[in-house]
Amino acid sequence: MRLERHIDVSSGRERFLQKEIDTVLNSDIRRLENDVLRAFIAALEQAHPQMRGHSERVASYAVATAQALGLNAAFLRQVRIAAALHDVGLLVVPTWGGGALSPEQWQAVRKHPETGAQMVSRIQRFQTPSEWILAHHERWDGNGYPKGLAGAAIPLGARILAVAEAFDSMTCFDFYKTPLSEAQALEEIKAHAGTQFDPEVAAAFLRIQPIIQPPPASELTPLSSRN
Repeated sequence: MRLERHIDVSSGRERFLQKEIDTVLNSDIRRLENDVLRAFIAALEQAHPQMRGHSERVASYAVATAQALGLNAAFLRQVRIAAALHDVGLLVVPTWGGGALSPEQWQAVRKHPETGAQMVSRIQRFQTPSEWILAHHERWDGNGYPKGLAGAAIPLGARILAVAEAFDSMTCFDFYKTPLSEAQALEEIKAHAGTQFDPEVAAAFLRIQPIIQPPPASELTPLSSRN
């Protein structure tokens, strides 16, 4: 009886110690992950100053949209990583000075999902985010790139990134277009739900965006009043 009790106590201590070790390791891993994200973002913003803040905003939108879809904490962590790193492939694109891109520049920009996915996939823990980065310019109707995936064949994480990035790009910067107001960008998301964007993801984003970054009431156009 004493031996059995000693074994139970020893096993309990081992489980407690292992739990403490796991907690410390997970905390260290999270800090390392965050350091990697910050390093990539800093390099991207140094190469392309007009993109300052873009990665963080897209990550905020993506995580909030995933939460609105009821996805679990592990998914939220992965989508945050993917959103923060979705444009790292632009590191290989020379800095442009504004205005329209040349055909050569535009071709380089279109390759950034593949380039970014290749870079991120070298980090073993980031395999899933790298797959989402590869597909974040695919379209619900199959007219995106690089593979022309459609509908549910596009990973859900990539479908979330597509909406989050599109909104921030439309409102904050673009490669050759004048930024839209938030109200105009929301109308674009609504108009392209079911063609460019997963309609369920677009609906979730439209629910959370006013909470995260509410546009002026005077700029809102109710759906019922649209022609």
